[in-house]
Amino acid sequence: MKKLLLSLLLVIVFTKGHSQIKYSFDNYGWNNILYHANPSKPNNSHIDSFAIANKIYQINKRIVYYSTKGKASYSSEIIDYDTKGRSYLRLKYSDTGLKQKIYLMANRNYDEQGLLQSSYYRSPFFTRTEFYEYNDSNKIIKSAYFNDKNKFSGQTNIAYNALGKESNVSYFNHKQQLASAYEYYYHGNGQLKQTVLRGKKGKVKQVTDYTCDDIGKKVQKLKDTAKICSIKSYLPNGHIVTTTNGFNYNGKPYKTVDIQDSTHHLLKYEVYLGLKEEFLYGTTYTYSNGHLIKTELNNNYNPKKPYQRITEYNEGGRIIKDESTYQISKTKQNVWKNTFTYNLQGLLTMEQSFKNGKLYSETKFTYKYYQ
Repeated sequence: MKKLLLSLLLVIVFTKGHSQIKYSFDNYGWNNILYHANPSKPNNSHIDSFAIANKIYQINKRIVYYSTKGKASYSSEIIDYDTKGRSYLRLKYSDTGLKQKIYLMANRNYDEQGLLQSSYYRSPFFTRTEFYEYNDSNKIIKSAYFNDKNKFSGQTNIAYNALGKESNVSYFNHKQQLASAYEYYYHGNGQLKQTVLRGKKGKVKQVTDYTCDDIGKKVQKLKDTAKICSIKSYLPNGHIVTTTNGFNYNGKPYKTVDIQDSTHHLLKYEVYLGLKEEFLYGTTYTYSNGHLIKTELNNNYNPKKPYQRITEYNEGGRIIKDESTYQISKTKQNVWKNTFTYNLQGLLTMEQSFKNGKLYSETKFTYKYYQ
């Protein structure tokens, strides 16, 4: 087991790093930047291929917000990368007038192998520091959390089976007492068979069974077990349809439908909720001349106020169109449209946002490069 140097100097000293933390808030504040890449295929790694290819060590964003009263406000953002394309520092601050006010600060610390050792996040809402440990296969086995006063606030422990799959994930509170734990059981082929949720005293609180006994059988909620059943069907045109039935955390039945073509390109994903299978959310993917057009429709639990977003990517995976429509009432809509300008390297240099046809904000991107 690889030990960590639990140095809380991380709060004031910014160093560099990389990881694929799953059970933490590390990604909070590090969401993917829209200056490149189609985000429909997220990568858990913090390595940015565009930063490596273009030898970027810093991205600066300068945002101007325009108001209806003619006054403008300003904010800025800085993201730093190391020579291996790993983002290690992020700052966001408002700088309207003479004063600058930092409202987001985040950084990551890595070891020589590129494993994330610690991360720090501060916003007006909370401050959190995390430290990580790994096994000899470089899989994370422990995340420890500390609050803004550097007091221990919780911990997650992860165990793996002989195949390297998670077998147990345990959560501990600020008193280092077990709060809950998930146990994972698998079939011989490695597919997930069952999960068991236990409470702080080890009592079983929920069992989720992923085994389908009868093809096409409606999933049923038993007294102590919720079944989640996925069934694949293959259409004559080569499309693969995966239908999943289960229950959400509120005990309501849901159904998801995933349609892929023969090359496993995602074509449609839809979510239905309730016994009547009311449409909740859906995304369609259209591919044409190397472009991807992604259309999202979300009822937001209110069919009278749907939300629609259309995003188009060019052959390089860069966003060239982004338009959202919000239904406010029967007769009123808010339409947001973003336009993007790229330089010869394919890097985003400007993004303009329009609300109902009027310029709302303008973001300029500048880059600094390693020699």
